[in-house]
Amino acid sequence: MNIPLRPFQSHFCHVKQNQLSLNLFIGLVLVSGQGQAQTPSNSVAEVLNRAVQQGSVVGAQILTSSGLQKPIRSTNLGFLGPDDQRHVTSESMFCIASCSKPLISAVIFALVDQQKLNLETPVGKWIPNFNQPRLTNGTATRSPNLRELLSHRGGIYSQKVKLNQLQLRAIRDFRLTLEQSVDLISSQPLISAPGQKFAYSGAGYCLVGATAANATGKPIDTLLQEYLCTPAKMSSTTFFPNLREGASIATGGFEQSPPPHLLGKEMRLPLVGGSIHTTAEDLQRFARMIIGHGVAGGQRVLSPPAWKQYVSQPFKEQPYGYGWTRTVDNQKTTISHNGSLPPAQASIRINLTTGNYQIVLWTLANPGNATLRSSIRQQVNSALR
Repeated sequence: MNIPLRPFQSHFCHVKQNQLSLNLFIGLVLVSGQGQAQTPSNSVAEVLNRAVQQGSVVGAQILTSSGLQKPIRSTNLGFLGPDDQRHVTSESMFCIASCSKPLISAVIFALVDQQKLNLETPVGKWIPNFNQPRLTNGTATRSPNLRELLSHRGGIYSQKVKLNQLQLRAIRDFRLTLEQSVDLISSQPLISAPGQKFAYSGAGYCLVGATAANATGKPIDTLLQEYLCTPAKMSSTTFFPNLREGASIATGGFEQSPPPHLLGKEMRLPLVGGSIHTTAEDLQRFARMIIGHGVAGGQRVLSPPAWKQYVSQPFKEQPYGYGWTRTVDNQKTTISHNGSLPPAQASIRINLTTGNYQIVLWTLANPGNATLRSSIRQQVNSALR
C-alpha cells in the first residue's frame, strides 16, 4: 500500500564541544569474577580514554571476556552528551548502528526454527509491492529471498554508493513507518539479479524486517523482544528507547540529522539493520548465547541446526554471512560486525573457537569530521586484533 509521505526535514543543533575538555569525568570499572574493582589495562579503553580526554569522543562502553566461565571486564567512559554531563554507566543505552544486523538475523533464524519463515521463499510473497521488481535496465526478475537479503546479495541498492533522494530518505528519515520505508525501497530498481552480487545494503535489511512483520503479524520490535531479548534476558534492547521512561541514552554530538531517539514521538522507523539501542551488558548476553551454541542462561534461543547455519558462510566467495563477517585465522573462527550511524559507533567481535568476545560502543563529538571518525575507528579495530 502506498502512503503519502511527509517532506523530509533536517534539524540543526550546534554543540559545545569544548565542554568535553572541561570538568572531565571518566568512569572506569573492571568487574572481576569476585566483583572487585580494579584498574583496567585494556588497550581499547586506552584508545577511547584518550579520545574522550581530547574531546573527539563523548562517551563509551567497553566490555570483554575470554569465555563463558571467565570474568567480564567492563569499562565506562565520559558523558551521555556534550551538553549532558551525566556520566556513562553500564545502564546507558547506545545506538549500535549496523551491529543491529546480527541481532535481527538471530531473530530471523528463530522464526525459521519455528517454521514461520523460510530462507528460500522470495520476499515478494510478503511484500506485494515487491513481488516482481525490475533491474536497472528494465528487465523483470524475481524478488530476493531472506538468505540473499541477510547476506547482502539481494540486488538492493547500497549506501556505499551515492544514493538518490528517495533511496536516502528510505533509510534515514526516522519519521517514516517501516511500511513507508519499504514502499520507497520497493520503488527502486535492483542493481543486480538476486543472488548474483554482493552489495552491502541497509535497505535490504528493512525488507527483512518487513517480511518478518508481515509474515507474523507482529512489529519487528515486538519480534526482537519475543524471539531474542526475552529468552536472552536483554532487558535494555529496543528500536525505540524514546518510549522507555527514564532511559539513559548516549547522544553524542551533532550539527544536523539528530540521533533518532531525539525525535521523541515523531520517531516511527525501526531502521531494521541500523538503529537498535542497547547496552554493552545486553550485548554480552547476546555474545554468550552465540558462544553457547544458541543457549543463553539455560534458555535456548536457536536450535543446534539453526545456530550452525546462523554462524556459517553461505556464499564462499564472500566473508559476509548471515549478519556477520566470518574470518578464519590460525584455525580460529571469528564473527564480527562494525556499526556507524554518526554520532553512534559500535563494534562486536566473537571468537567462536576460544569463546573470547569484545564489545565496544562509543559516540562522537564531531561526527561530521570523517577523517577523525575514520582515525578513531582504525585505532579501535587495531586494538581489537
